[in-house]
Amino acid sequence: MLSGKSHKELLQLARGLVPQLKASMHKGQAGKIGVFGGCEDYTGAPFFAAHAAAIVGADLSHVVCERLAAPIIKGYSPDLMVHPYLYASDNVEVERFAPREVWKNLARQPLEEGLEVGAVKKVVEEHILPKLAGLVERLDVFVVGPGFGRDPLMLATLARVVEEIKVADKTVVLDADALFLVSKRPSLVSGYKKAVLTPNVVEFARLCEAVGVDSSSDGAACALSQALGGVIVVRKGGAEEIVRGDKRVVNDMDGSPRRVGGQGDSLAGTMATMLVWAGHYDRGDLSLEPGVRGQRMGADESALVACFAASAVVRVASARAFAKHGRAMQTSDVHACLGEACHEVLGDAW
Repeated sequence: MLSGKSHKELLQLARGLVPQLKASMHKGQAGKIGVFGGCEDYTGAPFFAAHAAAIVGADLSHVVCERLAAPIIKGYSPDLMVHPYLYASDNVEVERFAPREVWKNLARQPLEEGLEVGAVKKVVEEHILPKLAGLVERLDVFVVGPGFGRDPLMLATLARVVEEIKVADKTVVLDADALFLVSKRPSLVSGYKKAVLTPNVVEFARLCEAVGVDSSSDGAACALSQALGGVIVVRKGGAEEIVRGDKRVVNDMDGSPRRVGGQGDSLAGTMATMLVWAGHYDRGDLSLEPGVRGQRMGADESALVACFAASAVVRVASARAFAKHGRAMQTSDVHACLGEACHEVLGDAW
């Protein structure tokens, strides 16, 4: 159904995913997003992902982060709910769970070995996951990886979080450090059709190498998706290539020539909200705009269209921000334009 469709036709389909705003709706129906990310060194990335999700239209946007990152992220915006449930191995608080020497040795071990250390598993299973269970159950779509870092205890937690999301049968967008984890453990997402990977050029090459795909070959994105059992791959670059298996759409709309940090996080958050709406469309559980009269997309197609629409929104917002600020443009400027971009891309449906 999507093959050969123009940008205009794809965006018309995307408008059909947007739920109508009605007085009868209650809080949460338009989307409950969970962003897992943020550590002592990186606090902006999870904020941008969660903030973008909220601006685009999610009712509730949560950030689950390392304990030291939480006060900083809380200070960025009162609109987000911030949960300090994660621990890095160099946080002195983990010495309550195992001796300091255990955590020092962990930093010296290869990642795969570190993920299997008994103390790591114990902390994750007994002290972290119990706090996350309720969130995983009640939220709609997850973004994992922004600002996560590569601490072994954090990555071990991330691996278990993804497994729990899979058990709950929820959609998960994997970005940044989550893609590093997948490159080390492709089985984490292999065959899970509700996984969306959003690699940049470096991350894409790393993922391809992990599964034996030539990243420079024609059709590499499709080959990567197929090698991972049909996950969605959004290959970021001069144009966004969005694929699942042999299904493929490309967004080469004009954006911004600036490559300031944070725009990929904004894309992941925007995508999360659009994927919530695609899920509503698939289940028929909300009143939707009539953007697909006479046509009915399957779940595979609606997810691809949602990702395409998210890419279009962020590109338009970036172009608007760059037109205002030029080389001085920052990701916060892009966020100031997200609402206008949604209206331009999705029209009155939004």
